[in-house]
Amino acid sequence: MSHAKETPRQKMIGLMYLILTCLLALNVSKEVLQGFVTINESIETTNKNFTGNTKAIMSAIEEAIGQGRNEYVPYYAKAKEVTQMTQRVYNYVDSMKKAVIKYTEDKKGADTLKLSQVESLDNYDKPTFFVLGSDETKPSTGKYSASDLRKGIKTLTDSLNAMLDVMKGRKGLRLPEKDYAILKDKIKIFTPHDNFKDDEGKPITWEIKNFYHLPLAAVVTNLSKIQGDLRNIEGEMVNVFASAPGKLAVPFDKFEAHIVPGTHYVSAGEPYTADVFLSATSSHFKKDNMEFILGDVDTATGVLAKDAIVLPFEAGNGKVNIPTSGIGNKTVSGWIKFRDQNGNYKYFRYSDEYTVANAAVSVSPDKMNVFYAGVDNPVSVSAAGVASHNLEVKIEGCDGKLENKGNGKFIAKVSGTGNSTVTVYKRTEKGLERQGTPQVFRVKRIPDPVLKVGNRLVPNNIDMSVEDARNIFYVNADNSNFQFETQFKVLSFLLTVPRQRGSGYEEINVTGNQLPPAARAIMGSIKKGSKIYVEDVVVQGPDGIRKLPMVKLTVK
Repeated sequence: MSHAKETPRQKMIGLMYLILTCLLALNVSKEVLQGFVTINESIETTNKNFTGNTKAIMSAIEEAIGQGRNEYVPYYAKAKEVTQMTQRVYNYVDSMKKAVIKYTEDKKGADTLKLSQVESLDNYDKPTFFVLGSDETKPSTGKYSASDLRKGIKTLTDSLNAMLDVMKGRKGLRLPEKDYAILKDKIKIFTPHDNFKDDEGKPITWEIKNFYHLPLAAVVTNLSKIQGDLRNIEGEMVNVFASAPGKLAVPFDKFEAHIVPGTHYVSAGEPYTADVFLSATSSHFKKDNMEFILGDVDTATGVLAKDAIVLPFEAGNGKVNIPTSGIGNKTVSGWIKFRDQNGNYKYFRYSDEYTVANAAVSVSPDKMNVFYAGVDNPVSVSAAGVASHNLEVKIEGCDGKLENKGNGKFIAKVSGTGNSTVTVYKRTEKGLERQGTPQVFRVKRIPDPVLKVGNRLVPNNIDMSVEDARNIFYVNADNSNFQFETQFKVLSFLLTVPRQRGSGYEEINVTGNQLPPAARAIMGSIKKGSKIYVEDVVVQGPDGIRKLPMVKLTVK
């Protein structure tokens, strides 16, 4: 993030302020002092703009966290701390402005006046006495004194510096080096110091520089400028915190094309099918920050299980090369261990299933390495030296049935869960001759579909806007992410909603997937903060009737 630049409006304000300060030294008329009023109003407008921008950034972070971007959580907490600390000093300066105006004007209600309404714009003595006391060489230290203001600003800048130093080396809170340096410089410039000299070259303090022998108009404008500096630092820090997770993310800068065929064995006359895709990886994936583990690992401690091994590392990939023994379905699984830019270790699970078969016979599911109950499971079957029309294939277990589609292609239909065994035979003059070892396949239940409430997919409890909640007219079941084409029909569900009148909840039993008119009327008047429960959802799928878990919708 580059250093914040002044807008043309800010540059103009700064130039006008410099000119008016020079004219002030020449004891110009009250009409010139009205220029300070204009400058003060411009600074206050700019301060409001700073405040609005910071609030918008904070809202954007909150929205990212609401979408599950947990890496923003610690940065949001620190941004909150910054806004709270700066706001306390900002409020103090605001009260100080009102107090000095009231003291100088010396009349009832003066502390509610805007600078443009003040008559004593040219009064030097009272503002100087109020903030410095009777002897400027020994400034007073009470509330709303220049010394007390300096102390408050110094306490703030010390706290902000300490925060940045802690974040610099803490996991999950790191800042890019360039942004860290910019913020430190900005805080250093704002921190009160005594490196000033008067017209004769004599050293003077921060208190004298900003408040001694200045008219009320200049004193109030100086205080508004301090508020502007506060808002500027606050906005800069919040902006840096908001962008840090994205800047520290791993860049994907290496791409590779892949082709994965549906099967490596194709019968003559059958089409060759494959998926072609582009994979992305990063040059930051190296052996010092990444491991590929075959087997299990304790992700809390990083300790590998006794039978786990670290795979060879090559060009950002782990290489699996394990011997096979025995016939049947096998599983390979493990973890990818990665250290991110914040120094945190993250673990990513991988798993795959494969089938070890007799070399002379191939029984290969075209889509998955398992069978799913209730759907058509395409299977390719071949045997070395045997024409496909001379093969006979049988299936046992889970009420399995095979439909011969020709050219070694079959459709397996199973029900329930467990194991099915596929055996390949060759037709001969003497009868059927078994080929190879029977292949065992696991039979799985189709995964539960995801509820679709209105226009929103609801895999679990979620937050929902008032508008989306009021437009809920139906509840469906969506299984579009499943590799097989399946349909689930919602037969009934229970909708629990807040009562329209009084307290408590009202339960509405719905048959089918459409909300009845009474339920739609209730949903049309739903309010923020309401909680809606969709439960006892009964659906009809290809493999039978099942009940789905309850979901809770919180209206935000």
